[in-house]
Amino acid sequence: MRSTTRRGVAALGAVVVLFACARPSFGQVTGILHSDVESFFAANSDAIQQSELPIGPGWPAVGFAPPYGPAGLPIPPLPSLYAGFPAPNPPITSNIPFPAPAGHAPGTPYSALGTFADYHIFGGIGGAGTFTRNAYVRLGNNTGNLMFLSQPTSAVGYAYEEVEFGIDYSVGLGGLTAGAPPNNRPYLVYGSFLPGGSAEFGAEVNYWWIPTSVNTITGVTIYGTPQNLGSLQYDLYLSSVSGPFAALVPDTFGSPNLLGVPAGNSGILELTGDMFLTGDPVDINVMAVPEPASAVLWALGMVGIGLAVISRRSRRGQRATTA
Repeated sequence: MRSTTRRGVAALGAVVVLFACARPSFGQVTGILHSDVESFFAANSDAIQQSELPIGPGWPAVGFAPPYGPAGLPIPPLPSLYAGFPAPNPPITSNIPFPAPAGHAPGTPYSALGTFADYHIFGGIGGAGTFTRNAYVRLGNNTGNLMFLSQPTSAVGYAYEEVEFGIDYSVGLGGLTAGAPPNNRPYLVYGSFLPGGSAEFGAEVNYWWIPTSVNTITGVTIYGTPQNLGSLQYDLYLSSVSGPFAALVPDTFGSPNLLGVPAGNSGILELTGDMFLTGDPVDINVMAVPEPASAVLWALGMVGIGLAVISRRSRRGQRATTA
């Protein structure tokens, strides 16, 4: 991706983040406080490993024996995002370089021997913010900078990209409502397989409630014991596919109705988890559908555009390799 494009993406990401954090407090999820993200990439069957600072390679090879399923997350034995991950350890120390720390993308896309990977991830608040699952984790910023993994026909062995994350949301005294319809936070996975390819997308989003109080004498915030409210888990394994494909992946493996928080409690709703793309060989993308219903139709309509992006990216990669 050219530097001018990256700057444009970063600027738009900052605008999206600022909008998300400046939204009016219609419900009990009132804003995004902090976030921390770490991504990992490997190509040529873990012969090449790259990651974002401060965590660096290496780590043991993952092997490639899909499907892994949500219980297998994370795929490789990666270093933890922080001590005790994925159980929250508040407050999260943000590593996001935006004024409102909610979204993140690596400074440059991953690249190794013709294999490319990249992502953009940020926290969002949907609806009135009164349900626990109104807080969500989204991929993509509507400009084509999605989570993707792209291998050339000359690639040797498997490749993968994996993202660990933690995002803190502030919650007011009105509590959070349990329930909400299941499967209303799907991810759209689409791309184009090379002949004989296979791939898997998996994700796990854990919801934690951390009550807070303020010492009236010192003014210091006191963090209570984290309570798990449930998780949303996703898995899609594809094999023996050739050519373009598209699929909506619902949260069918986790709790369809996340627990709520009684009124009168204020604190932090912390989302922690892991997302990965892995394949051999494959050109695959994944983006989060921002809202259910009409947005699903919008997302499916984006598939054609996405496939065109894949084709252009592949041609750019081929030209870069030739140069």
